Amino acid sequence: MVFQKPAVMNTTVEENVAFGLKFRGVAQAERAGRVRTALDLVGLSHLAGRKATTLSGGEMQRVAVARALVTEPEVLLLDEPTANLDPVSSEVIEELILRVNHERGTTVVMATHDMIQGQRLADRIGVIMNGRLVQVGSSTEIFYQPKGMEIARFVGIDAPLKGIVRTNENGHTGIEIGGETFEAISRCPPGQHVALYIRPEDVTITLPDAGGSRTSVRNQFSGKVTKIMPNGPFVRLAIECGFPVISLITRRSCQDLNIGVGTVVMAGIKATAIHVLPETSGMDEKRAL
Repeated sequence: MVFQKPAVMNTTVEENVAFGLKFRGVAQAERAGRVRTALDLVGLSHLAGRKATTLSGGEMQRVAVARALVTEPEVLLLDEPTANLDPVSSEVIEELILRVNHERGTTVVMATHDMIQGQRLADRIGVIMNGRLVQVGSSTEIFYQPKGMEIARFVGIDAPLKGIVRTNENGHTGIEIGGETFEAISRCPPGQHVALYIRPEDVTITLPDAGGSRTSVRNQFSGKVTKIMPNGPFVRLAIECGFPVISLITRRSCQDLNIGVGTVVMAGIKATAIHVLPETSGMDEKRAL
């Protein structure tokens, strides 16, 4: 197991990594070879003789990973291993985790609060809320097909839009929201009250085109930008279309389109990008999960 905060003993890097092998009674010659291999794997061979407590946080975490891996575990348990590290050190640890999983076939069970990190690394994700495992699936299922409002918020989807199914022809569904009709793919029958979950990055933004440019996006709504929120290399746009829409676009796109608060834009959403669930009360949703 590797803990959230780098845990090293006040001995050399080499002795830290050898710790578990000593308890297993591994002979010194074999122990030395396995320690060298583990240090090569984490890129710390050149620091083998250094006191582990003098290393940087990222280096100490790599020592902890090497100490766990040198015992050749079937399962590696990681408790938020990058939570206290700078971005560069985090990237090194992530690459190491992927190498161990892919090259050695080691099963890795990792806890994280970083949703994007989970999306980058995981084959399967389990969402734990209030002490309960509420959804398990691939990253696509978790991020694009959440089973309820709480999970949707947890993975970065803002409040869902609520409407009522007016038509459904072989899964091609017309849903009325705020006097507008959304086209989506759903099994919900006409008359069903539903919630629409839309990821911000699936909302495309264009400027109104008087010439009426053609597009394959089935849902196109005019709205006014009410708020612009920086988000690293991206910006989140809050758009009022008679109903609230959130879009995530690059800073460059925002600049190129000259978008500011008050700008009228067209928000486009593909029918296949909308995840539709029957609307439930909070209590019903908890039972369903």
